[in-house]
Amino acid sequence: MHSLPPLFALLAAGALSLQPEEADLPTITTARDLRNLPATEAARHYPVHLHAIVTLVEPERTIFLRDETGATFIRWSKNLPDLHAGERIDVEGETYPGLYLAGIVGKKVTVLSEGEPPTPRPINYEQLASGQYHYDWVEVRGIVRSVTPAGKYSVLKVALGNGSLDVYPVTDESTVDEHLVDATVRVTGIAAGYINDHRQLVAPHLRVRSLANITVLEPAPDDPYAIDATPAAELLRFAPNGRAGHRVKVRGAVTHQEPGAAVYLRDDVQGLRVLTLTNETFAPGEIVEALGFPGMGTLSAELDDATLRRTGEKANLVANTVAVKDLASGKLDADLVTVEADVRDVIRESDRLRLALQEGGTVFEAVAHPPPPENEIPAIGARVRLTGICRVIEATQPTRSFSTRARTFEMLLRHSPGDLTILRRPSWWTTRRLTIAAGTLLALTILAIAWAALLRRQVRRQTALIRTQVAAATIADERQRIAREFHDTLEQELVGVSLRLDAATARATDSKLRDLITGTQRLVHQLQTGARSFVWNLRESSLAGQPLADGIRTAVATSTAGRQVEILTLGEARRLPESIGHELLRVAQEASANAVKHGNAQRIVIMLDFANADAVRLVIEDDGAGFETAAPVPDGHFGLLGIRERTQKLGGTLQLRSNPGHGTTVEVTVPLAA
Repeated sequence: MHSLPPLFALLAAGALSLQPEEADLPTITTARDLRNLPATEAARHYPVHLHAIVTLVEPERTIFLRDETGATFIRWSKNLPDLHAGERIDVEGETYPGLYLAGIVGKKVTVLSEGEPPTPRPINYEQLASGQYHYDWVEVRGIVRSVTPAGKYSVLKVALGNGSLDVYPVTDESTVDEHLVDATVRVTGIAAGYINDHRQLVAPHLRVRSLANITVLEPAPDDPYAIDATPAAELLRFAPNGRAGHRVKVRGAVTHQEPGAAVYLRDDVQGLRVLTLTNETFAPGEIVEALGFPGMGTLSAELDDATLRRTGEKANLVANTVAVKDLASGKLDADLVTVEADVRDVIRESDRLRLALQEGGTVFEAVAHPPPPENEIPAIGARVRLTGICRVIEATQPTRSFSTRARTFEMLLRHSPGDLTILRRPSWWTTRRLTIAAGTLLALTILAIAWAALLRRQVRRQTALIRTQVAAATIADERQRIAREFHDTLEQELVGVSLRLDAATARATDSKLRDLITGTQRLVHQLQTGARSFVWNLRESSLAGQPLADGIRTAVATSTAGRQVEILTLGEARRLPESIGHELLRVAQEASANAVKHGNAQRIVIMLDFANADAVRLVIEDDGAGFETAAPVPDGHFGLLGIRERTQKLGGTLQLRSNPGHGTTVEVTVPLAA
């Protein structure tokens, strides 16, 4: 049976004994188990009890330890004793997640004995960058690239293998002698690094107790500038007897400077980019000596971590006048050149100006930092001459080829007069102006089309209104014509009949005959009253500008005299077209009259429903005698037939609900589109 690794055995034991409140967590007794503990588990505060040797103490920060299984650390607190490197201690405490590895919150620390720190582990840059030996006591060998003052101590940059790392002394002491630059050294210290919020190692570095942990194996030259100058073209070329990783000296004339970042030089053959943190200003053409470490830039060799020294000499700078296609090859990387091109775009930023340029099929960018005066900035479409530093910003390696070529490049414009010259200004009709003009014309066209559509809609609306008004006027004329005809014929004839009956009554001597004539007079009088009402309704609008509810109330007043009539309105009342309002009023009038005449109704409720925006609903409900809706309509009864015809004329629907002894409900729904 295979045994579990210590960490998994530990977690398994803890899981078996875990109680609801996480009681009885297993005790961690080795640095290896602590290093293997996930952050989520470390946050549960496992108890820790182990023996280890102190490797380095950062006052009021961290105490680093190592036992036989690996390295760990204690978070500093005031209750801890004053510890020193080499002491063997007994630590009791609990776990906490830490930034990168789980650590210890010390509750009790006992010094068991004094001694020397353990033997450091020799490792390389790749092992440091992997984090495998993080917080361990290690040893590296490399070449000092730079010494940078940082308060009361100095930070060393040491190159080893495929990378470089910073070395920090943890105690305040005098700064390091800059003669250490270019020396081969052995550094013993704690493997540490910069950690991000995702618990990832961004870059490794070393922390040492003091300068005593830095041993010089091969000193730097006493006078670094005494070495022979190397031509820029010879950097990083094959040299059987070269000293890999050490500084070289390059002599050349300053062509451009980016303070605090880089200085560009040209020797007798080509240009060179020198990376330096110096803010010392050098004039164009001034000859300097640069000491630095050769490294590969994007496409060409350059000097890193360089220092510069003036020689007191000057050179007459002349830019190489070339075609843009020559820059695309990358042969003039970091050199001073002059080219001509067309401006395709102008990008103004807060601290610099960017010009997008094109010549033939090649597109590139020119950068001026800081930007030139506004009157010297070319417009889009202008033809310009540029003088500045060509810099390759992207390279490519073709498949199945050993050569590397430039993919894209840019020009760094200097601040010298004549470096940006406008040769030809653009035509007033630039692409941007043409685009604006075309956009304006398109917008006007769209507005014209929209205006025409609105006008057509308005014309249709006005036409419909005129058609409605004409129809209303025609109906009114026809009603007045019928009223005149009715008045001049039937009503006048009824007047004549009434006069003859009055004469007959005066001559009648028989009582029965007189009663018959009197009854006939009353009938004729009722006919006259009805005829006058009919003529009046024909001549005058049934609504006469008043709300429909008020018109209905007036229209049913006579036929429902002595009855309880209630008129309700649902929703927001709207003014209806004359044709719809008139027909609905007549439906309400006819239904109310039928309720009184045939059903002897005592209570009538008339409801107008405007809640639906697309239709209007009229409901007449009474408590009369009711009837069988399926029974045929008796001869001479035209009320329901008239209501049905009026509803059909309006394109509406009629619902009739009634039962003997339970009243009647007439419901008419008319679409307003009708």
